[in-house]
Order: sequence, then C-alpha cells, then structure tokens
Amino acid sequence: KATELTLFHLFLHPGFNTMSKAPVSLIIDTDIGGGGCEDVDDVAAISIAHSMEDNGECKILAVVQNTQPIKCAGVISVLNHYYGRDHIPIGAYKGKDLSPNSPYLPYVDLLVANFPSPIKNTSQVPDALIVYRKVLSEQPDHSVAISSIGILTNLEQLLKSPPDEYSKLSGIDLVRKKVKLLAVM
Repeated sequence: KATELTLFHLFLHPGFNTMSKAPVSLIIDTDIGGGGCEDVDDVAAISIAHSMEDNGECKILAVVQNTQPIKCAGVISVLNHYYGRDHIPIGAYKGKDLSPNSPYLPYVDLLVANFPSPIKNTSQVPDALIVYRKVLSEQPDHSVAISSIGILTNLEQLLKSPPDEYSKLSGIDLVRKKVKLLAVM
C-alpha cells in the first residue's frame, strides 16, 4: 500500500540515518478510518511507527486526523493506548468544508467499542492545526519529519496559518524552520 511505503521510504530518505543513535521525530497526518480508501492501511502505518519507536528508530510527536468522521480519533487513541503511548497528542481536522458525519469504515466502530482508550471521538481532541503548531514550535530546527498519509486538509491549514500563541512564525515559516522532511502519499 502507498501509505506503508510512504512511511517506509521516509526512513530510507538520505536525510535520515536510521542507524544513528537519534530517533527520527515524527508527526503522522492520517485519514484513518475515513477517506476514499476501503482498507486499514493507516492502522498498519501507525502500528509500524509504534514498532519503530519501540526499536528506537523514531519518536512519535503527534498523530493528527485529516478527515472529520467523529469516531476516527478514537481509533488513533486505541492504537496509542495499545502501544502504551497515551501521552502522544492527537488532533483532528475541524474545518467547515468536511462533514463530521462523513462515512467511515466498519472497523472504526469495532475498535472504539471493543478496545480501551482514553479518547473515543474528535470532540475530545483539539484541532489538528493547534497540535501541529504547538508540537512544531517545541522542536529543534530542521528536526521533524511529517508523514502525510491522507488528504491535505491539515497541511493546508498549517501552511496558511498566521502567528499564534505557540509561535511568532507564519505556518510556512514554521514548517521551513522546523521540518526536515515532508513525505506525502
């Protein structure tokens, strides 16, 4: 699947040496459970990232949902909880151009209803833009990799964002300063 390959190729990029002692700082931007694909590719990608963190190859800084089905943030929380990482910030796209009642895949209800997690839906998480700007502002310059495995709603908002309480930089300047690699599916 393209999603897994995007995440995999991120770590093969010449700018990242996965054999070094420093793990790659990673933000995952996902359409998990929603979007046009009829599969569970993003579940696999997030699980791969967690396994890579277990191996010391990456540090997951945040996972943001770029679609609006209400329960999809719950799936991200189920996965983070399963891997013992409830501390990883989760954000969800909260723009006006997508519907929170968008269709989603059946596994979303199954995971959220049958596995423990502190978050069940998007009402319990901040806007992905806030998560992006806060997390990026806290990172060293040119240190973050973003793996975008879905639609570009969050990235669009980030790039168009003005300075705020987290950074005096515009979105474009914040990305330019903090992001080392952007891998887009």
